[in-house]
Amino acid sequence: MKTINYYSKLGFFFLIFIITATESCNDNDHDYVPYVTVNLVLDLQTDLSYLGVSETATITPNEQGFGIIHFASSKLPEITLGQQVYGNGLIIYRIDLNEFAVYDITCTYRANTDYCALEMDETWLVPKCPCCDSEFNIPLDATPVSGPAALPLKSYNTFIRNNQLYIKN
Repeated sequence: MKTINYYSKLGFFFLIFIITATESCNDNDHDYVPYVTVNLVLDLQTDLSYLGVSETATITPNEQGFGIIHFASSKLPEITLGQQVYGNGLIIYRIDLNEFAVYDITCTYRANTDYCALEMDETWLVPKCPCCDSEFNIPLDATPVSGPAALPLKSYNTFIRNNQLYIKN
C-alpha cells in the first residue's frame, strides 16, 4: 500500500511540474520577435557616411519592400537601398568607428501578437513602443528601461569587410 501511495504522489508531482513548466514557457512566447530574414550589406562610405559614433539610424521597408535609411537629423537625406528589408525594420547604432550594433525595430513585449514597430525619440537613442509605452536604451544593449517589456531588442550579427557592414541572422 505504501508503494502505491508513493507512486501516486510522485506521479502527481511530475504532472504539476510539467504543467507549470509548460505554462511558464507559454508565458514567455509573447516576448519573442518573429523571425524575418536579415541579409544586408551597407557601404560605410556611402550608405552610412552620415552616421556618427554614438548615433543611430533606422532602416525601414518602403511600399515595394526596399530598405530606406533614415537618420536622426531631418536635414540629412534618406537613402533608398536596392535591398529588401523584411518585417518592421532595423535600428543601427554606431558604437565606434568600425563597430556597430543592429537591433530589430520591433518591440519585444507581446511581439508575436502585437508586432509593434518602435518610434524613435528626439535623441534617437531611446525608442518607444506606441502600443505598450515600453522604452529601450540603445547604447545599453537595447535593454528596456520602462514599460512592460522585459527583454532587450532582438539583435543581429554584424561584421565589417572591405569597408562594408554586413548584417545577418
